Amino acid sequence: MSARNDLTPQALRSLAGKRAEQKTVLSLYLNLDPERFATARPRASEIDSLLDGAHREIEAGKRPHSELMALRAALERAREILTDEDQSWSEEAHAVAIFISTPLQLEQLLRLPHALESSAVVADEPFIAPLTELAPASTVCVALVDERHARILQGPPERLQRAGNISDSVHGRHDQGGWSQARYQRSQQEDVEAHLRHVAGRLHDLLSDSPYDRLLIACTEPLWPRVLAQLHPDVRARLHDERLKLDVPDAGIEEIVAATDAVLEREHVAHEEQVLAELREHLARNSRAAAGPEAVLLALVERRVQALLYERGLQLEGVICPRCGWMGIEAQSCPNDGGDVQSRENVVEDAVQAAVNQDAEVIPLRDRDDLRSFQGIAATLRF
Repeated sequence: MSARNDLTPQALRSLAGKRAEQKTVLSLYLNLDPERFATARPRASEIDSLLDGAHREIEAGKRPHSELMALRAALERAREILTDEDQSWSEEAHAVAIFISTPLQLEQLLRLPHALESSAVVADEPFIAPLTELAPASTVCVALVDERHARILQGPPERLQRAGNISDSVHGRHDQGGWSQARYQRSQQEDVEAHLRHVAGRLHDLLSDSPYDRLLIACTEPLWPRVLAQLHPDVRARLHDERLKLDVPDAGIEEIVAATDAVLEREHVAHEEQVLAELREHLARNSRAAAGPEAVLLALVERRVQALLYERGLQLEGVICPRCGWMGIEAQSCPNDGGDVQSRENVVEDAVQAAVNQDAEVIPLRDRDDLRSFQGIAATLRF
């Protein structure tokens, strides 16, 4: 089943840049895993459970009247959205994230391509940490090429759609031998090269008309260098270096999507390894790296972070200055302005917000112990 992804880098930065004076931001994540919530009854039950949990969170403890009223209004609006009969908000989504705050004039719903556990969070800023664990929406182009034909598909990796077919006339083989055989083979090779130029031109036109972020090509191993030689430099810059190994004439859409996902996942893991290697190298040189909560938070405050790495699910109590944004683990007052600081049950969320705001890469690590000796958090630095 294809899934929609509304998460873009722009949407993430926009959310990370919002902070209210009070805890008036309601963030909701609703799990729509099609294996668990494909029918109306379990989906309605999950929605009721999420809204009930948000209600309990809002009504728990003492809140200023204005804060309570704003949160109640946000919850009522969320209820209107999630109980709308046409359910268009959930179209092709495996999860949705909703962020609502009346004081911030914020109302945003993102359809997501992967299931997430349902949760409700009340804070002074949108709870975006779960979003950093998902790949932002991107467009992939996949070309399946042989010596006569090409199929081109484009779209999000999980929702590839046909973007064009190419068929060119190529001379068949000739078996008479002699000069006639040689001329025929040259003619055949020239036809194949013309076909590959045609494919390369179509990929370049597509990049201009309907831009894509990554290009993957499936072809035989002997044809691979000939295909590459025809690509425009702008197209080549988006090409994944790994050739897709598919039966070009007969591969179905599900097989193509699976092969594309596997390549992109390997690319993601390799990138994680690269950043971790850079971190270890910088730490060994005692330069351009921060390890441990205090050092990382200070680097974020100083806007020096290039890549923030942390263990998924990491919980760190800390403090933050609501005026200047200073963050730390323990402090009675802000070292910058001397004012009171606010306690945070989990300052990792604030760290993620700060990283996104300074265009740093955010890398949550799953099932790895590379950061264990640093209390689960580290960063590479720009300077």
